[in-house]
Amino acid sequence: MLPLLQQCSLHFKPSINPVLHSTPLFRNISINSRAFSPRMTSFSLRQSSLGSIAPLEAILFDIDGTLCDSDPLHHYAFREMLQEIGFNGGEPISKEFFIKNISGMHNEELCHVLLPNWEIERARKFMDDKEAIFRRLASEQLKPVTGLDKLCKWVEDHGLKRAAVTNAPRPNAELMISILGLGEFFQQLIIGSECERAKPFPDPYLKALQELGVSSAHAFIFEDSVSGVKAGVAAAMPVVGLATRNPEKLLSDAGASVVIKDFADSKLWTVLENLEKKTEAMKITT
Repeated sequence: MLPLLQQCSLHFKPSINPVLHSTPLFRNISINSRAFSPRMTSFSLRQSSLGSIAPLEAILFDIDGTLCDSDPLHHYAFREMLQEIGFNGGEPISKEFFIKNISGMHNEELCHVLLPNWEIERARKFMDDKEAIFRRLASEQLKPVTGLDKLCKWVEDHGLKRAAVTNAPRPNAELMISILGLGEFFQQLIIGSECERAKPFPDPYLKALQELGVSSAHAFIFEDSVSGVKAGVAAAMPVVGLATRNPEKLLSDAGASVVIKDFADSKLWTVLENLEKKTEAMKITT
């Protein structure tokens, strides 16, 4: 192997902010949200811009490709396993194919996208085996996106609530958060497959807001995939896109309010500085 380098009701309850490793965080929940329609995207985008947040109370984070540059590891694992079963005539899948057809999707969906003629249990086993390869690679090679430590300190210093919201399987999500040293940072971990619908539907992000006890008017999202950006926009929140691997145009076209290279990007810190000033001004006037 080359060294290269996944059923809760929206009944509101008081905010509960357990640390990541505590038992209550790792429970299954099911969301019943309003029906998703592609027309929601443009409408929600008009209602959701970074300048409209007043005041900022929470930031929601995707994990894969957002906190860490994990897409090369996923690409490698899928490429090796799909080639073994003769997918695409035995030709390795390209990076472009991975971005267009795999990145940001959850495994249940990928079973039908990649293996439509397989029995579902066999397809799920294939995905489980792929995730095992990913976790082995991640344990050895996963690195944070540039500037992550600085951003996390800023979030903590400003007393903001935070949640990780991902389509990754729970074992992957917990492993990546642990490797990155963010077990105590996140107050909630929301898994797409444990909601009624995963991204690109808004359910996981709506669930995160409910768990944190925050309105969409006081939060924004970091995302790196088209699927994730669409989910955030559909949940009526501004999305900051990270062009770690996906092209900036794809993220912008999906509805990202701004696209940055990484967490050290000056565009991000200009946004955060403006939000900080706006929040402080509101405190003075009230």
